Amino acid sequence: MTALEKLQKIFHVFRVLAKAAMILCFVAAGLAVAALVCLLIWKNGTALYLDGRFVAVSGVAEVHAGICALLSAAVMTLTDGVLFLFAWQYLKAEEAAGTPFTVSGADTVKKLGIRIIVLPLVAVIISAVIYGCFGLTPDVDISSGGCVITGGVLILVSLIFRYGAELEEAGHEQI
Repeated sequence: MTALEKLQKIFHVFRVLAKAAMILCFVAAGLAVAALVCLLIWKNGTALYLDGRFVAVSGVAEVHAGICALLSAAVMTLTDGVLFLFAWQYLKAEEAAGTPFTVSGADTVKKLGIRIIVLPLVAVIISAVIYGCFGLTPDVDISSGGCVITGGVLILVSLIFRYGAELEEAGHEQI
């Protein structure tokens, strides 16, 4: 088995994982929205009973915190789902091309790297605004160092893929 065949198998595994993660993120976002709808229906200070037993009373502060947490979770999981969608689309195109060393593939990886840097930062800002609208302190993790590093690595990988595409093109011209 050649190195390219091994690489293709790895890309295939990552494509399957990206699709599964994308689906899970969108399901989680849908569940957060469904929970938010339930909370909004139930928010008027009513008592919560399960199987006839008293569980909790929803006060205004708790309802606001719940709304913020669920909206924030929906934004974050939607952002992750969109990023996994972009990754899945790239991996699918790469698998169809048969090699990662294409100019269009390198451009797509660079765009993915930029999106991995920008989209989580935007999601954190949106979450902070949501919390700010209710006068609450956000309890979201605002450290996006991992996203910046991952995005930077993908941008570097795109340069390597572009260089490989140029070498491959130069090799075909000499033949």
